[in-house]
Amino acid sequence: MQKSILKLETSSNASSYRTIFKTRHGRTLFLSLSVNGPICTITDCFYTDRSQGRTGAARYSSKPKKLRTLQFPAENLLAVIEAELDKKFYGVEFVETEQTNLSPDKYIDFRASSSNRKYRFLIMVGDGGNYHGLPMRLRTRLKTKLHRSVYVELAYYKDGKGVARQCCYYDRQYKRHGIKITPPTLISCFFPYTREGVLNLLNHEICCDFTHIIVTDGIDVDANTTPLCGAV
Repeated sequence: MQKSILKLETSSNASSYRTIFKTRHGRTLFLSLSVNGPICTITDCFYTDRSQGRTGAARYSSKPKKLRTLQFPAENLLAVIEAELDKKFYGVEFVETEQTNLSPDKYIDFRASSSNRKYRFLIMVGDGGNYHGLPMRLRTRLKTKLHRSVYVELAYYKDGKGVARQCCYYDRQYKRHGIKITPPTLISCFFPYTREGVLNLLNHEICCDFTHIIVTDGIDVDANTTPLCGAV
């Protein structure tokens, strides 16, 4: 098995570093830190796979709850990451790039666009009329990157907006006694009713990573609870 190396990006003659990595539980994490002599300081740290549909400071509000040690000897960096950020690295590599001078928004977008991602298709069953190429009602069963099975029902509302009519976990029913539980990160009731709007809603608010939408009318979503797409 290939051992993970922490790649810290910096510009020449700088003491500030940035990186984005996936934790052992599939969360995507942004980390920035500074090194002043033997002391390392974490200056920012937040998940990028949730809250990115928000604006302003709320976009960076999803912080790792276990992170408590913000300043420590530089030699302890990997130990702190393993203990508090859910990722084990076996070494550190320093990489000089021009992207470290970008704002956090542009840096995250650059890393996302430049990564070698495979196509990941969101399969949705549509019915009803049509609005700008999308059926008026869209449904699916998917599995998030956190391996939770979710039923999703979206519909066109008005003025170019869609509404999340239903979004709930349907695994672990034996613990919930049939109660429908909505993912707590889903905060947008309304969204632009476009393919991009649907992808942004599901990717940013219920932890998915779809790149394209396939709409079909030949699947009975109610007859089989097996997820149609996602981390299956």
